[in-house]
Amino acid sequence: METMLFWDDWLLCSSFNVVRKTGKPVWIKEATLEDGLTEGTWNFPLVFQDEDDGLWKALYGGAVDFDPVRFHKNRYLRNQILLYAESADGIHWVKRDVSAAVSFSGKRYASNQVFGLAGHCDGGPVFYDTRETDPNRRLKYLFANDRKQKMAVSRDGIRWSVEETGLPEIKLDSPITCFYNENYDCYTLSRRVHNGDRRIALIETTDFHRFTEPAVVLHPEPSDPAMVQFYGMPVYKYERMYVGLLWHFHTYPGEIEYHKDFGPIDCSLAYSFNGRNFFKALHGPFIPRNERGEHGGGCIYVSTMLVDSEHRIRFYSGGSKTEHFQNQHMADAGLMLHTLRLDGFFYLESHAMKGSIMTRCVRFSGDTLKLNVRAPFGTVRVQLSDAQGAPKEGFSFADSVPFTGDALFHEPRWSSGRRPGELGGEYMHIEVELISAEIYAIRGDFEIGIGVK
Repeated sequence: METMLFWDDWLLCSSFNVVRKTGKPVWIKEATLEDGLTEGTWNFPLVFQDEDDGLWKALYGGAVDFDPVRFHKNRYLRNQILLYAESADGIHWVKRDVSAAVSFSGKRYASNQVFGLAGHCDGGPVFYDTRETDPNRRLKYLFANDRKQKMAVSRDGIRWSVEETGLPEIKLDSPITCFYNENYDCYTLSRRVHNGDRRIALIETTDFHRFTEPAVVLHPEPSDPAMVQFYGMPVYKYERMYVGLLWHFHTYPGEIEYHKDFGPIDCSLAYSFNGRNFFKALHGPFIPRNERGEHGGGCIYVSTMLVDSEHRIRFYSGGSKTEHFQNQHMADAGLMLHTLRLDGFFYLESHAMKGSIMTRCVRFSGDTLKLNVRAPFGTVRVQLSDAQGAPKEGFSFADSVPFTGDALFHEPRWSSGRRPGELGGEYMHIEVELISAEIYAIRGDFEIGIGVK
């Protein structure tokens, strides 16, 4: 099954009277989880649905004072601990008391604390490793402690064990996000180069002991907001792409020391087809900050992306009411949820009545052809045409049964009764006519021909 998305025009041969629009994730306010130990700067939540018990689980960072308290440059230096919550639906959360089930070397600050160490600890977010063959290591938490880079592993997010990595000293500054690159069969850490160099760099490893040197893949561009820095970029595989949740740190121009600490943060988008070469999809926010006074009104750190059983995309974030390091004594940080239509990052919409698109040539290997479309008051029709644009017999727009409605997986039909699999072995275009309609994706039993004759 192949999927065509419309982040750019690369998979199109032609388009007429359509415009590309950006989806707008919706904040689900009732899903907000408040925890007095969180601070936006160290929150970075991971949310996942546990395959063992079906519960939704959240692992997020708490921020606690050094002992003795350390103060630098108008901000308090903090240590990170891991906190835990669970839910039946990923919306209504319970901070479960797990104190009887866990032990760790650091001080306990809360009954839902699952990890903490003596001395400095800084890392996260936790990585849920779906490729890990040892279930006791499927959750991975990379962090710095005692001037060394370490990793804690867990099966359930409650009981953790600490492992050494091959890094002899602190190389990674939080956020330290991780994804698996299927194109190159390796794990990839996505992070800034170092604390004072907020650009996005990738580090690859196959075993979490040997690591490549950081390679910068995203640098602020002239079209980006003034004085913006890239605070982090969690990456998630989505269909044939890698989606980068790029955190824009809007810095204060009056702050001129080694690195900047103050300003708001929101989430933009980047994407890649191979997990190494990334492109900016937007220069502004994809998930903007909320209104001032709300969670996420100061900073929003989008750190989890997943597709749920109802085909909705969920984005979980750490959201603070104040800007980065603005007020560390305010209990202003929370776990937040935004949702988005499947494939809804970008879509093509007809502009002023009728528009159309023609894809690159594809070759069908079966009958499946599904469109993610929305036309509540318009119509969608589909045509299959040869490489020169001539309609195939029985697959013309005239034969296409018009669709009106909203469907994630609309299967086009033709009055001829013919099916795409009958044309197997021949390259052809998929054409879609949109009248007051939107298209988000095309899926099907086909391969895409790039540069074929």
